[in-house]
Amino acid sequence: MTFRGIEHIGITVSHLVEAERFFIDALDASVLYRIVPPGDTDKTVNGDQMTPLNGFPPEMQVTGLAMLRLGNGSNVELFETRPGVTDQPGNISQPGLNHISVYVDDILQAGERLRQHGATMFDGPSNCFAQEEGAGNQTWFCRTPFGLLIELIALPSPLHYDEGARATRWIPSR
Repeated sequence: MTFRGIEHIGITVSHLVEAERFFIDALDASVLYRIVPPGDTDKTVNGDQMTPLNGFPPEMQVTGLAMLRLGNGSNVELFETRPGVTDQPGNISQPGLNHISVYVDDILQAGERLRQHGATMFDGPSNCFAQEEGAGNQTWFCRTPFGLLIELIALPSPLHYDEGARATRWIPSR
């Protein structure tokens, strides 16, 4: 068995169209397809159809579902449900998936672009430390308008690996 890597991450949002727009405008993502286009009630998926597949609550519905491509990395699947969810501000103390990290070449430019599209930038950028320390290696977190925590990361200098490490960190190519 060979695990090749993360193919996509799924994110449930309160408004699919707004989340799509943020990913497109701020992160240069592109919509690949919409399995459930927002507002298309003929394509709404009832929860009881999904419950045996992934545990989705039978009393809920998927009212929007889109697959986006994000650069040279993982795809992003966005879900909108009914009853709707309330966007919650993400932070790294939460259990489960708590943020995504997007590799950038120019962290200041990327942070400004996210800010222009409604993201709240935290203090930064910050120099990386420990095994990630190196000239130009930086990180900077933001929270999207829909509560997702995104880390911008630039790692132009080599990383330092623990003794016995059998692989190196994957960095998206241009």
